[in-house]
Order: sequence, then C-alpha cells, then structure tokens
Amino acid sequence: MQKDTKKSATARAKPIDLATCVEASLHTSLDGFDLPRARLYGVSIVNANGVASHEDGALRISFLAEHGDVYELLDAPSSAIARMFDAAVVLTCGWAAPISRQDQDDHAAHDASDDASDDTVPPSQHPQRRRVRLVVVVCDDGVASVLRFADTPDDIVTDAGSARGSLADAVNNLWRDPKVVVSRESVD
Repeated sequence: MQKDTKKSATARAKPIDLATCVEASLHTSLDGFDLPRARLYGVSIVNANGVASHEDGALRISFLAEHGDVYELLDAPSSAIARMFDAAVVLTCGWAAPISRQDQDDHAAHDASDDASDDTVPPSQHPQRRRVRLVVVVCDDGVASVLRFADTPDDIVTDAGSARGSLADAVNNLWRDPKVVVSRESVD
C-alpha cells in the first residue's frame, strides 16, 4: 500500500527515459566493462521532468546487492527490496556475439535442425565477440534496457521493452511476482 501511495505522489517517467538516465549516470561512475558480479540497484525518481534530459539529481540510485550470477541475484528473496523503489535496475557485463541472418530465420521458424548455427558457440568464444555492459530498468510502466559496447563506448543501443528471453523474464519476475515464504512453527 505504501508503494502505491509513494508512486502516485511521484511523477512518472517513461521506462526508456529511466534506462538511459540511469545508464548515463552509472557509465560516468564505472570503470570499464569487466564487472565480475551483476548488480542490483533501486531508483527513486526525484524529478520526473529531469529524467529525459538526464538532469543531475533527477534520480537517486541506491546500490542494493550483487552476485556472480545475475539469475541468482534476481531470484534471491532479499532482492525483493528493489520493489520499494520507483524502479529496479540490473547491471551486468559480459560477451555479446552477432547472430547470423540464418540463425535469426531459424529462430523465427523454431527450426532446430541447423547444427552449424552460431548459437552453438558461446559468445565468449565467438571470433566476433564484443564486451558489453547491459543496464535493464523495470518499473510499474514496463521494462527498458541500454547496452554499451567496450569498443564503441560513446554509443548506446536502447530497447524500449521488446527484449525477450530468460533475463527479460527474470527481471519481470523480480518486479511483478512477489516471493512467497512459508514458515511453520513447530508445535511442542
């Protein structure tokens, strides 16, 4: 109940604006693209009008937790604290590799018969791999992400919520699916 009251009193910002503002802020404070652990942050909107223009002080970003496995981080019951904020942010670094046009067509047709697919090579071993840092923001209004490659650090790639897959599902679950903890007292 307190979460809804807080959010109604705070003007809202679009998820993509939140993502680009958070990523820009984190980019200035991070050193490189080799974070060994995924991080979880909570974001409070201080000035919704300043989010789109990346005004200093528009957001308050609070570090909450980190873990070597992004999925374990998002699934940890303690990570539910992120829902007390206006938005949750996941930051992770890793390797990205291109998906060939044939692979995209195969995925669209759900055809798993191509054994020579680039999907069989992990991104970290792909000859065209690129180091990447990914910021994903989730709030009541949706999900958005920003990624930045180490070899082109001045450029960003944004997604306004169309991403699919296990990480997108895990981020949505963090925000939308409250953890249920059952405890039983023993009767003596």
